[in-house]
Amino acid sequence: VKGAFLSSSVDGDPETTMERLIRTTELLRHRYGFRGYIHLKIMPGVSQDLMCRAVELADRVSVNLEAPGSKRLGSLCPEKDFHLMLEQIRKLRNMIESGIGRARDQTTQFVVGASGESDLELLDLAERLYRELRIKRCYFEAFTPVPGTPLEDRPPENPLRQRRLYEASFLLR
Repeated sequence: VKGAFLSSSVDGDPETTMERLIRTTELLRHRYGFRGYIHLKIMPGVSQDLMCRAVELADRVSVNLEAPGSKRLGSLCPEKDFHLMLEQIRKLRNMIESGIGRARDQTTQFVVGASGESDLELLDLAERLYRELRIKRCYFEAFTPVPGTPLEDRPPENPLRQRRLYEASFLLR
């Protein structure tokens, strides 16, 4: 294995979930001597201490914004705070630039088509993230409904839209 992406849905509370991800990363780095690439997802709303530890252990970190703003995010994940997650991205940027750890950059991800957002909303935010917060890359995932979930009745997004957003995002970068 040359690299690993460590992520999770929130199991219980974000802080406990993040602690588990950090312990897993510590096991890989310290017990098993893994020197390869690790991308670690940061849970929304976790403490600055846990974010700092993640930056120390991982090569790349990410806070997934999921949608381009508070209103759009509220329709997907009412328990998440968009502005708090943007603040996490700012804090992570400051930690990375201060050189306190191993991480050299960060990314984010958007679910495309689940909240009624326009391409312009997504690309405006992506451009701002690239310019102001030096996000390395924005990922776009076309929405696919999952039976038995609150969004099961929403239509799936055309994968071509995802592809076009990647192309436009590449041009912005």
